[in-house]
Amino acid sequence: MRRGVLIAATVLGLSCGCSQKEPAQAPAPKRSSAQMELFGAELFNERCRDCHIVKEKGGVVGPELSHVGSKRDRRFLEQVIREPAKVYPGTVMPPYDTFSKKQVDSLVDYLAGLK
Repeated sequence: MRRGVLIAATVLGLSCGCSQKEPAQAPAPKRSSAQMELFGAELFNERCRDCHIVKEKGGVVGPELSHVGSKRDRRFLEQVIREPAKVYPGTVMPPYDTFSKKQVDSLVDYLAGLK
């Protein structure tokens, strides 16, 4: 009887792709929201909204941006994100030089759409 149970367990293990030569892979760890790369509006909400107001929500340290897309071009917006002190000497806005090109482009897309 024991031998039948042992054989059944072995067959079940092999049919699941498990063997002594191949250890079972642990599931990939879940990434926290801080580890996920954000884009566009989500990136703005996470990194910019504490200082800037858009549509009556946000901080008051930086300028209000609800209509920035109708006032500024894409090149200007990108430069302010990457090198704010070059555009506004003495600003308290930090340079976001750690953002990827894709993140900056998506943030500029979001801001350019605010009209």
